[in-house]
Amino acid sequence: MMSKTASPSLGPTQPFAVTFGFVEKYLFSTIMEKDPTGKLEKDSLDRVAPGGGGVAREEMPFYHHRHTNPPPNRQKFKIPRKRATKLFSEINEYAMKKCKESKPEVFDVPFKPGDAIEIVQVNNGGVNSTDMQTVRGVMLGEHKRGLGHGVYIRDMVLGEAIERKIQLYSPLVKSVKILEKNFVKKGKKKIKRAKLFYLRNRPPSECRVTQERKK
Repeated sequence: MMSKTASPSLGPTQPFAVTFGFVEKYLFSTIMEKDPTGKLEKDSLDRVAPGGGGVAREEMPFYHHRHTNPPPNRQKFKIPRKRATKLFSEINEYAMKKCKESKPEVFDVPFKPGDAIEIVQVNNGGVNSTDMQTVRGVMLGEHKRGLGHGVYIRDMVLGEAIERKIQLYSPLVKSVKILEKNFVKKGKKKIKRAKLFYLRNRPPSECRVTQERKK
């Protein structure tokens, strides 16, 4: 005859407690086989069992997954892509430094957005060519990107607006000269913007730097 006494319901933590108790008893029996007297070292007796007969923490399962301090001489693994990016940036910085030192007539000129500037560059024949080309225009802004650093200049030639991007680190660029400071505002008002792209929507005559020759 079955007893009418209802069995206690298992709580949410009881299945885990039963499993943990089984593993704990198994590990404790293993240790007792190695040390029947039960005289384990005190520094390794960090008991965790509620009944007083637990196991050493170092011999618990998954103990090696605990967060511990890394070794002092540990070297962090670096992704090859990041290492290559850092090396490439160092090479770019070195090349930019050498280029600035070799071309003071380009990088020591204090031109700003809104100034009318004149740039002399090689037209044809390579770096050592004597075939030079002079371009003029109003500086609209800069595009700063390492060795691709360039300036936008806008001019009006034969009634048409012409906009160019000149890369200053290019070996074809020989010199930069300021024709007029604050050409856009004619010196009446200070220019605070770093980009003057709104001039693209203005009449082209506002950016005319090159004067047409009279016949």
